[in-house]
Amino acid sequence: MDELEFVGWNNGDWHGVFARYHSDDVFVDWKGQEPGRGLQEHIDAMKAFLESAGGIPPRIISHPIGFGSGEWTCVVGEFEDGGRMVTVAEWHDGAMVEEYIWS
Repeated sequence: MDELEFVGWNNGDWHGVFARYHSDDVFVDWKGQEPGRGLQEHIDAMKAFLESAGGIPPRIISHPIGFGSGEWTCVVGEFEDGGRMVTVAEWHDGAMVEEYIWS
């Protein structure tokens, strides 16, 4: 999750680092939004979220909590402004196939 968030998310590298860590048919459930399926749909949702928030990704500066078991991981991402986001993900072959986000 470090490279995905610190490089992919923070730099808006949607079709590079961000895409590398998501399967093409990833299922994403982001609390408060309609769940979606597919990498491009996820990228479009992230871009729409950022556009509504000023266009620049809020920088994630640390992962103070992270753990996993088997194919599942959980990480707390801490934003520059002190806010936090929790991501629980199922991984297959190095890419997320399911992602659950609370922010």
